[in-house]
Amino acid sequence: MDRGRRAMPTGNKACHERHVRKCQDLHRQQLTSIKSTIDNKPPKTLRAVAGTNAKKQQLMEDRYAQIERDNRILLEKMSTIMRSRPTVALAESVEAQARYAKSLNRESRKRELQRITRENARILAAIQSSEPVYNSGQWEREARDHERYLKNICEYPVSLLTRSPSVPEVDEGGDEGEGGGGGSAGRGGGGGGW
Repeated sequence: MDRGRRAMPTGNKACHERHVRKCQDLHRQQLTSIKSTIDNKPPKTLRAVAGTNAKKQQLMEDRYAQIERDNRILLEKMSTIMRSRPTVALAESVEAQARYAKSLNRESRKRELQRITRENARILAAIQSSEPVYNSGQWEREARDHERYLKNICEYPVSLLTRSPSVPEVDEGGDEGEGGGGGSAGRGGGGGGW
């Protein structure tokens, strides 16, 4: 509820809340059934005008047919190349690679690779041995404190707070209203007031 309505005095909070909820539902219903007054649809085209571009369509079909024909010819050529004498071409390529594979800076590249590997291992060890900066336990304690403060200052029950099931909720002794079920409505439901 916004501040303006909360500041208005009411005789019965339940009746006032029911009236506000009814007004909001009516407003939502009116918003869903609203119709625009501006026609923003594309203009209607005449069928005779839309179908007069037959020459362009014929040119596109011819182009696609030519592309299909070229693709089929290329595929046939590739298949004949793959079927005929693959071992001779493969042996020639392996021989050419062996002949020209001598690198002048092979040793320097090898040393550089070893240096990078050592540096990466050193960085990994430093990362694994460092202590974490964030403390998730402290975050959980602060979140519980903030929830308790929120429950203490809210006029109506808080229903937006949901705790993920992977994080167990720790009871810090004697706090009522922290369990998530049924708690007290209104102020001061939990312990630990100010």
